Amino acid sequence: MKIATGTASHRSIQQVTKHIIKDVIGDINGNSDFLLVAFTPNYRSRQDYEEALVKLGEESGTKNIVGGTFPGVATSNGYPTTQGCSVMAIQSDDIKFHTPFSYSNIRINPKKGAKIILDSYKKINQKNRMGLFLTAGPFFEPDAFEQMKILDTYFAHKFKGMFNVIGKLINKNMGKNGFGTANYADEILAILSKKNVKNMIGGGTIDLDMKTSFQFEGTKVLKDAMVGTFFSSDKIDFDMDWTFDKSHKLKDFDVSEFLTSGYIQKINNEPAGKAFLDLIGISEDLYNESFARYANASLLYLSALDVENEGHVPYVSIFQSILKGIVTTMPERLLKNKKIKADFFTQSGTGIQKSAFECAMKASQNIEKPRFGMFVNCSNRLLIAGDKIEKENEAIREAIGKDVPFITMYSGGEFSVINKKPVFSAVSVHGMIAGENVTTIKNVVF
Repeated sequence: MKIATGTASHRSIQQVTKHIIKDVIGDINGNSDFLLVAFTPNYRSRQDYEEALVKLGEESGTKNIVGGTFPGVATSNGYPTTQGCSVMAIQSDDIKFHTPFSYSNIRINPKKGAKIILDSYKKINQKNRMGLFLTAGPFFEPDAFEQMKILDTYFAHKFKGMFNVIGKLINKNMGKNGFGTANYADEILAILSKKNVKNMIGGGTIDLDMKTSFQFEGTKVLKDAMVGTFFSSDKIDFDMDWTFDKSHKLKDFDVSEFLTSGYIQKINNEPAGKAFLDLIGISEDLYNESFARYANASLLYLSALDVENEGHVPYVSIFQSILKGIVTTMPERLLKNKKIKADFFTQSGTGIQKSAFECAMKASQNIEKPRFGMFVNCSNRLLIAGDKIEKENEAIREAIGKDVPFITMYSGGEFSVINKKPVFSAVSVHGMIAGENVTTIKNVVF
């Protein structure tokens, strides 16, 4: 098995592509079975990405390419970059890399996307199977929050059953442009887990400006699509896990009233917007001075549901000045009880590093000899860590081995099936480790 990883940083996509061809594809003599390609979105042009993928495919000798655009990318032997590209190239007789799949209408018809994944999964004969899929991440049009004001009306509170249906229709309509990401990704996870798909790691491509993002299948550059593939083997095992920085719990609260469209109407029996600001200690005047004059400005905060038998499941709370409630990335399947307990968490650079180490250790504890890893990490964690983000990579190296190659994609949503259980989360890190079958189990200490 030969594995090469590398990260190149340059304002020119042509120069970045040349460096990747020389330092990554050249490292395994241009003979790859699979490429995972993660560009940053600043190059913007679909044609530029297409030309880069064609060159990478020609030089590597494979059309098995999956990837997309992410606000930050990193590999084990390169510093993280927000303007460049990271690539993992693999050549192996022990792993079968299956033909990539894609679906262009994933926002509107996630069930069809799940069927495409399942059709690919059913063709695999090897006992060990691991899936990777990437989707379009969040994108808000200028009037996105205006469309949601109907959810603040008296009728929305009074006739919840009807407005749950209306909320879903609003989600579906706005989903064409990004809203509803949590719902469609989580719906895919639920279907896959019910069909006994064991492990599959995923993430949302995103531009932090929420202007555009692309997904790659082979040499095709897609928009608002799902792409992915499966790996399988009789010799190599795959395992994965996830976590988030839960070291600083701030306050707990009750989600008193909500719509299953992911809209919180009341927190602690108070209007959710006002209660949200009170919980995090920001006055309405200060908020309006800082945010209200910007049409698309919103205040994001990490919250986590305290779910029975699942522990904390993190999601993002989004407050916008024209709304009375709170927009959330809370998956509908978790809205089962009349009252829901939740907590606010504050994030720190040190906490993020520790959680990256924890994720990597948990993902690799049943692997005797790790060969490579893939990580989907939240773009908000990238912003929190800032120029200390390399410390997170150092933590991963310490956990899985300093010579084990890995790639990290900073996403707009992290979602996986882990041991047949759907996990959709925010501000978290998900990791997959491949390696030789276990004979002894590591003593894991966090």
